[in-house]
Amino acid sequence: MRGGIWVLNIFAAIWFVVGVMGAGLPWAALVIPAAVSGALLARGSRAAADSRVPGAHVGRLVGIWSAIEGVAIFVAVTICQNIGARDAIVPVIAIIVGLHFLPLARGIPVPLYYATGLALIVQGLGAMLLPGDQRMALVGFTSAVILWVSSALLIRQVRAWSAG
Repeated sequence: MRGGIWVLNIFAAIWFVVGVMGAGLPWAALVIPAAVSGALLARGSRAAADSRVPGAHVGRLVGIWSAIEGVAIFVAVTICQNIGARDAIVPVIAIIVGLHFLPLARGIPVPLYYATGLALIVQGLGAMLLPGDQRMALVGFTSAVILWVSSALLIRQVRAWSAG
């Protein structure tokens, strides 16, 4: 579970950077993801590891689905570039990342990841309805918030499990 908390926060910060770039904000805005992710990681580091999550297969499962995700992102970015749809790249990546959460939700199992995945998919699809120049900022900031909320809920679950 701690690994999941770390990954959620690292990628939330990366998505926030994408939002900053898309919105054309000053780099000083990067204090925000550093502070939010830092606070969640500090809180999560104190959370006990959940003994109910089997560990042996988790690394393999995450590795397999992350590799599939990476290949899918590479193919999707290449297609978007070749068809002249560069403004669709960031929403499409968010959709692929969301899809990647669905098998993890079942296989790890962390049911919260179903909601995380669906939220990323829905916001990525919704962003495709916006003008191209607005997509990168919206998807970056929204994806960051989705991952931060997921991290906070995961920390809360781990604390409840370790207390009970």
